[in-house]
Amino acid sequence: MKKEKLKWYIADKKYINYLKTYDNKIENIDYSNRLKPYLGIILFINNFNYYVPISSPKNKHYKMKEDIDFIKITREDRIIGILNLNNMIPISDMDIRILDYKKIDNYRKFDNEKEKRLYIAFLSLELKLINNKFEKIKENAIKLYNEKLIRPNSKISKRCCDFKLLEEKCELYRQVKNSS
Repeated sequence: MKKEKLKWYIADKKYINYLKTYDNKIENIDYSNRLKPYLGIILFINNFNYYVPISSPKNKHYKMKEDIDFIKITREDRIIGILNLNNMIPISDMDIRILDYKKIDNYRKFDNEKEKRLYIAFLSLELKLINNKFEKIKENAIKLYNEKLIRPNSKISKRCCDFKLLEEKCELYRQVKNSS
């Protein structure tokens, strides 16, 4: 049986901005000339694919312990990325596309070809390390989703996006887009 793997995706900015009007926990993806990819598909629930944004590490992350909603992507004791599963969001196929490294210039500006090659190499390494944690990521995402539904007022649930509301808004967005 082939092992599942995650891929990098580029979410539609209009869709993300639309969702942000309903939930302020949704992470920004518009950094003008910098790419903020999503990982997907983490889980499939209620006919929705869920995706997780990746964040750059901050000093505070070295002091934090991993939790059901927080996973460190590390290499040799160095954190190279952070997955905040509490910020995962549903996205329909029409509002997301797989990142094609050959077209990366469409999403990020580079000063030269070397910088571009290094960035692609970094994304590839990061994705490999993330895929090594695929089962843990998927398991945590499912637990977190269920925690939010069952105990919406728990400490961890309060850090999460409102998954059910975002599913409703995702479906509405999809219907409006299909009718136009």
